[in-house]
Amino acid sequence: MSRLETIRDYRRTIYSIAEFMIRNKHAVSEFGNALVWSDLEHIPTWLLWDEGERYKVIMTAGTIFLLPSIRIWIDAKKIQEVRSLIGDELFDLILKTTKIDNYQIKYITLNNIQDSLSAAGSAVIISSSSMRVRPWISRAVPKPKGKLDSELAKEIMKHTIFIINQNRFES
Repeated sequence: MSRLETIRDYRRTIYSIAEFMIRNKHAVSEFGNALVWSDLEHIPTWLLWDEGERYKVIMTAGTIFLLPSIRIWIDAKKIQEVRSLIGDELFDLILKTTKIDNYQIKYITLNNIQDSLSAAGSAVIISSSSMRVRPWISRAVPKPKGKLDSELAKEIMKHTIFIINQNRFES
């Protein structure tokens, strides 16, 4: 790929993000900060994916964050619930490839697994975001429970996108 094509791809991505932010009712800021062009570089491109794919990012990030807790479960029905929420292939890929040292593990209640994964995934996404664009991103994901160390959150987010992309290519 030539340098010119790379620049064109970059600009196309930035314009797509700007268009998304303008169209998305959740992207409207209540925080008093105006979104400027330089901010768009900090908005993740997965935010442009369709709603189902964005949901998969949230649930995958939540599963990776909570994996140490999930690994010690003995309730097969609950494990199957996680598998059905994110997909068997993706869950197996997470189990096989995830070796993140998660020292901030939160044990989840087995009452509402979907809410727990969603809240954990949102915490990862928001904690891994640039402070400048965090208000907009936090409006595009479900409400998180708590905050994480940003380095751990960034590592989990990088791994989440890697896993999702790897799963796409395997299918």
